[in-house]
Amino acid sequence: MLRAIFLFPILLYAQDAVFKSNVREVSVLFRAVDRGNQPIPGITASEVRVEDEGIVRPIRSFRGDVAHAQVVVLVDVSGSMASVFGPLEAALENFADLVTEDYNHEPGDVLLTLIPFSTSATVLVDRTSNTAEFKEAVRRLRPGGTTALVDSVMATIENAFDSRPVARPRRPALSGGEGESGPFVSSPSAAPAAPKDETSRSKFLVLFTDAGENSSAHPWSEIASTMLGRDITVYSIAFESGSPDSDFSTLSKITAQSGGKLLHAGAGQLQRVYAEIARDIRTHYQLTFAATDITNTRMWRNLRVTVNRPGVMVYARAGYCPETPCQREDGTFVGRRPASWNEVLSLSRDPVLVDALRRRFSELKFQPTRETENVLRNLASRPLLVEKTWTGKNSAPQLVSRTGSAQVGMDAEVCGISADKPPPSGELAVADPEIRLARRPGASGSDESYFQSQAVFYLETAGGGRIRVQCNRPNFLISEGLVDFAAQAVSAGLKVRLLPSP
Repeated sequence: MLRAIFLFPILLYAQDAVFKSNVREVSVLFRAVDRGNQPIPGITASEVRVEDEGIVRPIRSFRGDVAHAQVVVLVDVSGSMASVFGPLEAALENFADLVTEDYNHEPGDVLLTLIPFSTSATVLVDRTSNTAEFKEAVRRLRPGGTTALVDSVMATIENAFDSRPVARPRRPALSGGEGESGPFVSSPSAAPAAPKDETSRSKFLVLFTDAGENSSAHPWSEIASTMLGRDITVYSIAFESGSPDSDFSTLSKITAQSGGKLLHAGAGQLQRVYAEIARDIRTHYQLTFAATDITNTRMWRNLRVTVNRPGVMVYARAGYCPETPCQREDGTFVGRRPASWNEVLSLSRDPVLVDALRRRFSELKFQPTRETENVLRNLASRPLLVEKTWTGKNSAPQLVSRTGSAQVGMDAEVCGISADKPPPSGELAVADPEIRLARRPGASGSDESYFQSQAVFYLETAGGGRIRVQCNRPNFLISEGLVDFAAQAVSAGLKVRLLPSP
């Protein structure tokens, strides 16, 4: 085991970075339903409240009709789905008619994409407003092959919603009844005339699957990481084929995080379920707000949308990244994890954030308790390591203090607390805080992306005592969580009480 406090650090200073704009426009697509799960029409902007990390944001724009949409239909055509192909094709053709129906809308408001997947995925038709073209592609679906669900969803999210020219289907995309498609690709052709505001299209992914997975290179967790940074609403139709590797729980969670919903359907319910999704897509609302005064642009921000009407349920995406990639509170990345040390550095050198964290550290003050004097008396000879630990998968973390020659692993979230001589008891204030980023000594190859955010500071007393503290958070970018963890660790280790901020 290695002491986690001995790593090679780089100090982060405000002057190391380039200034970035602190105003971002965020788009949120949502649906509102009553207690009977029926869409509610006629909601106005004055009835809607948007909270961004608890901050109420003024709404800049609001649309009560967002049928101006791109709808990507992703269909599992692996061998386990062969028994449902007849009802599925009929349901998809009916879905195309309903979702593009031009009641109170202009032709071309809805663009349809069809992507079958098994071992891999292929675009059969790309952003067409022609339902006949979509239906012709549906009739060419053939079952067969293994199931690369995760890889196919990730490829679709990353590639099917971009701004490349509209493509025509490549023929034959699936052949011989084997059901194995080629790589995720389409052949470009001339695009139809773009509407006035092409960038405002709302985006929907409609996924048909038995939630089986047996041939992807990526784990389930990476779907959420890929999806959460994008404003794409997911509808999942779960078909219970009896596949032993189905994971409906994870599929449901990913779907809900996007603001969409999961519907279970047997062969006989596919027409009804696809019709329900078509209706939902035509009854979404869309708003935008200005995200201002964001100190940490690399931290995931939670969103909450509510409507000021009794009995209304609102479904919207869970949050957003001010800049992608960003990191959630549990350390997972949204977008993707940095691939190298240089990329970690580029994501962390934000002058506004570093300066704000140093100010927050400088404001920390701690009041001693009855137990503090005993701890301080032994600190010079018995330094402390305060480690965050988990006793179980779903348990809350605990802070465990160890003394003397205790050692922790390189990946431990830990604070080391030491003093050259016993400091006098009294109120403790933070002095000389430094924000650092550290890498694993001698890192190369697969270790190249390893990193720790660090805080090094001193606790001073009125009597002249000085205590050194170093806190490490492995695989966490520089964030406000570094301050919070340090404050909690000092409180737990020295048995002091954090005083309220001025």
